Amino acid sequence: MKPMRPRLAMVSEEIRGDLIEPLRWVTRVELLHFYRHASYGDLDPEALADPSLRRYRGPADLLRALARARPDLLQGVDPFALRLMPILYTVFAVSRILGRPLLLVTLENRPLPIKYGQGARLLRPLLRPVFRWARRIVVLNEGARANVRWIGPFEGKTERRMYGTWGVDLERFTPERDGREPDFGPGPVLLFVGRLVEEKGVRDLMQAFPRVRARFPQAGLVLIGGGPLRAELEALSRRPPWAGAVRMLGPVRHQELPPYFRAADLVISPSRTTRKWAEQVGMVNLQAMACGVPVITTRSGAIPEYVPDGVAGRLVPEGDPEALADAILALLEDDALRHRLGRQGRTYALAHYDARQHVAAAEALWLALASPEAMP
Repeated sequence: MKPMRPRLAMVSEEIRGDLIEPLRWVTRVELLHFYRHASYGDLDPEALADPSLRRYRGPADLLRALARARPDLLQGVDPFALRLMPILYTVFAVSRILGRPLLLVTLENRPLPIKYGQGARLLRPLLRPVFRWARRIVVLNEGARANVRWIGPFEGKTERRMYGTWGVDLERFTPERDGREPDFGPGPVLLFVGRLVEEKGVRDLMQAFPRVRARFPQAGLVLIGGGPLRAELEALSRRPPWAGAVRMLGPVRHQELPPYFRAADLVISPSRTTRKWAEQVGMVNLQAMACGVPVITTRSGAIPEYVPDGVAGRLVPEGDPEALADAILALLEDDALRHRLGRQGRTYALAHYDARQHVAAAEALWLALASPEAMP
């Protein structure tokens, strides 16, 4: 008789394609993924019909669903999101009631007293019981590790690994062209992929682009993504000197992105840190590296932990369109350097960002935590 696989209840508030698609490689654990929203627009109805995905409406609905599922292991939402505390405590309560291990995962790298001000004082009494109960706390960057330390002495159960943001499907995101690459003109082509919001720095890119076009009159700028700045950027793109050079494509599904990367000469990710947000990983940078395209990005949050400056691209100061334009022009004017950075980025991605390997490592962690010896 085939042995039963342990059941993991993974609880998220939001899901998106690049984070859930690698979970198709999970084979040794029965995964039930509970989520509340799928608003990125990169998941089609077929993907959302996956039987492992279970949508919940709120804490009470989630409580009932988890009680019915009776998982062997539970994973909660990011503990440092104050607005998600009711969801976190629901998962915590079910873990305690069922006597099942709890796994916590966090990407939050803004220092909590800066992000929340006086409200940060609430986090220690709220989170210390949860952290004490948790069997493992996984962090994805050093800022998140510092936040765990700020809550209390939990370093012994904290580890850093590529988790949730699994990395890149290196067979899909590859430099090899397959004929699906769009024709954006003679180029050079700059590509931005991400939310059209202030913190992603897309205004800085628009301000930098006129200098690029002055040097390369046939240069094109392609923006992929949606968000509150879209109308503003569309209006700007119709005016000189952007008119005729800027294409706004809207959201593109995750699995359809590789040809767009391969059609670009550079990928630009000019993220800006705010009081409440900094880049936690920067998945677009990793995807570009896997496709062999150099990245020009900033030092916001964890970007320097994931993009080695001078190896896969260039890191520039945040909020500085002039420095951004300088870096873009330096790489566009040096074909040999640009191609070398692209090759090195692919090599680095192969060594560090193989999503299949990171999912396999997560499965090993789940099996260890779900074993009888790991029960609280």
